[in-house]
Amino acid sequence: MIKFSQLFALVIAVAFSARADIRVIFDAPSQIGAPGDALQFFGNITNTGVDTVFLNGDSLDFSGAASFNTNDLFFSTVPISLSGGASSGDIELFDISLSNPFTYPLGLYGGSYTLLGGVDGNAQDVLAAEDFSVTATPEPGLYGAVALGMGGLLLAGGRRHRTRE
Repeated sequence: MIKFSQLFALVIAVAFSARADIRVIFDAPSQIGAPGDALQFFGNITNTGVDTVFLNGDSLDFSGAASFNTNDLFFSTVPISLSGGASSGDIELFDISLSNPFTYPLGLYGGSYTLLGGVDGNAQDVLAAEDFSVTATPEPGLYGAVALGMGGLLLAGGRRHRTRE
């Protein structure tokens, strides 16, 4: 007859043997863009555990919803599974496009990428999560137009000052 302590030890051993340590690391977790830009988020998924883990889905939580369009590339770029010690290599995980015209205030927006999967093709356990950010800036041409306008005002002011003398 099996004792409770033996059963408990067996359950714990099975639970830990099926455990996988997954890491998601972005190449550039913080990106900057202007209205109309498409930002590409590349990363590496690594299984630092010993068991094979199935990668069954992801979740993208991003706070700038109205002015950003997201394109999740999970099913076209992420492998179905990773063996223990294996890595996906550098793959594109998702894109974020900043709408033009931009409808939210310019600034910093944060988000989180969550990788789902587990011991089989149906598991939806949280395997890893990684934060990212997007900084929305004015279009570069805006800076040039402002600088040109300021220069014109300075030249006009200088001419007006010289004609009075």
